[in-house]
Amino acid sequence: MSEILANKLSPSTGTSVQLGDSGDTFNIPAGVTLTNSGTMNASAITAGTLPIARGGTGSSSTTFVNAATNITGNLPVANLNGGSSASSSTFWRGDGAWAAAGGGLTLVSSGTGSSVSNLNIDSVFTNSYKAYKLVGGFRPANNGEDLWFVFRSGGSNAGGTEYRYVITSAIVESGSNSEARQGDWGGTYWKVSTNGQSNSSNFMQYIDMNIMNPMASSTTFGADDAHAFGTSLVYSGSGQVVASQFGVNYQTNGNYDGLHITFSSGNISSYNYQIYGYNPS
Repeated sequence: MSEILANKLSPSTGTSVQLGDSGDTFNIPAGVTLTNSGTMNASAITAGTLPIARGGTGSSSTTFVNAATNITGNLPVANLNGGSSASSSTFWRGDGAWAAAGGGLTLVSSGTGSSVSNLNIDSVFTNSYKAYKLVGGFRPANNGEDLWFVFRSGGSNAGGTEYRYVITSAIVESGSNSEARQGDWGGTYWKVSTNGQSNSSNFMQYIDMNIMNPMASSTTFGADDAHAFGTSLVYSGSGQVVASQFGVNYQTNGNYDGLHITFSSGNISSYNYQIYGYNPS
């Protein structure tokens, strides 16, 4: 093997120097340092290894960091605005800020059952969401019963005479139509229809209810109290179809993490429900 010893290599004419021909390989042994004080055109490199820190892959590539092969694991949250305001209820926006998620519904609880005296749904409301939606159906064991709701906190009913609710119902039966209004100021529960429900095996009381700001002490959305409103549909114990709108304010400020559901007397013959969390924009 021949060896050329020189301190400088310059073109004999022009400004370019060619090393070898197509297909030739130049080996750089371990321990050799290449120092570049000028400009290196990366697109001219067709083979070899660049360290990842300098845009290579550690294999045979001239591509700068390849997201498909050079990155493994998750990007730490702290790398995005220091992680400030990052939580389970926020997302990273295109304008470079953490913001509360809005609009979408997330299922947080569901259940089906039969022949229970009441239904307690605990630890379902948290600070992750400002509002919740309950949809479901409930059938009484006795005829003509009213469906009642009570907030819960830490496994206990939130009692007292602080429930203030109003209901407006449209009623249709054979040969007539009518309307009814009902409410209470200072009740120990709230109801969702003016008329008691049929206990026929074919009928449930169906509910679509929004529960706003149940964690009122720590996650304020609008007023500082828990509120609920929605609609219900029932075939009443007296043979009427009753569609109702209702709203309730629970006057005592607090954090309420669950619901107590029962009929005015007798068992819940059968039920099914879903609760979704969401963050209104």
